[in-house]
Amino acid sequence: MRGEARDEAANMVGAKPMLLWYVWIRLVDGAWHRLDEISKQLRLPSNAIEWAAKFLCDKGMAERGFEENEIRLSRGNARLEDAVKALSSSAKPSK
Repeated sequence: MRGEARDEAANMVGAKPMLLWYVWIRLVDGAWHRLDEISKQLRLPSNAIEWAAKFLCDKGMAERGFEENEIRLSRGNARLEDAVKALSSSAKPSK
């Protein structure tokens, strides 16, 4: 792999895409979930879960509940692949 293809592949692996996947898997049932509960279930720091939740909400793939620490998947056709692509495109340095 050369150049941009290698850089894009490198951005698709790593901690952030895996974190998004872990949080996404908890949300696929469409129910409301508390961020602190997700953090306990995954045994991950709450700030990491909050980052993933904010990222998914900012991209329109999840929505916050009435309480600040609640989240669920949006009713649209959001896909995890879209979240990872958005992550890799936001990580690219501007030229």
